[in-house]
Amino acid sequence: MSEIAPPDAKPARRRQADRSSSTRDRLIEAAITCLHQRGYAQTTVSVVAEAAGVSRGAMTHQFPAKTDLMVAVVRAVFRKDSDYYEQSIVGVDLVDWMRNLPWTLWGAVSAPSGIAVMEIMLASRSDPQLAERLRDMQMRIDTAAHAWIQDRRRAAGLAEHPDGDAIHRLVVAAARGLALEALFRRNSEDVGDSIAVLAELLTHLYPPAKA
Repeated sequence: MSEIAPPDAKPARRRQADRSSSTRDRLIEAAITCLHQRGYAQTTVSVVAEAAGVSRGAMTHQFPAKTDLMVAVVRAVFRKDSDYYEQSIVGVDLVDWMRNLPWTLWGAVSAPSGIAVMEIMLASRSDPQLAERLRDMQMRIDTAAHAWIQDRRRAAGLAEHPDGDAIHRLVVAAARGLALEALFRRNSEDVGDSIAVLAELLTHLYPPAKA
């Protein structure tokens, strides 16, 4: 006679999976907060575990090494930012959305999650293992983000630019640089003028397509 599993076996496994997912999410959110407030060097696995209210054993079960956690943070922030950008186009004229894209970018890169990713990117300069794991993933993220924005540009009826890739990199890098400068100076009051210049630049680079 074959062994019959107890009726609550699957629900129990689901509860365990839910707890594991919840623990993972808490650790990622705690890592983002620590990276934003403390910087990369002081965001140790012990600090993150304590901030998340998770035991060190549970921490290493989810993320055996700090590098694993950092890569998970970048991946999670990309998913979060994807939702943010999708929401940003709801009920908005796409021409206006394209003109205001630098402001939308600024909202993402200057958020704690955006700062956290930049902390990780900067740290990868002196961490070959982290750099190797991040490089290909970041390239895929940037490619997907640019393709999504280009789809919005075409839907808005704006002209294509032969240097579209370079423009995308320039605007993203400018927004990130402004976010780092504001963080360093602890003052973002002057950022608005610079973001407005980027928005004006896009107006000239992407005029309405000719019929």
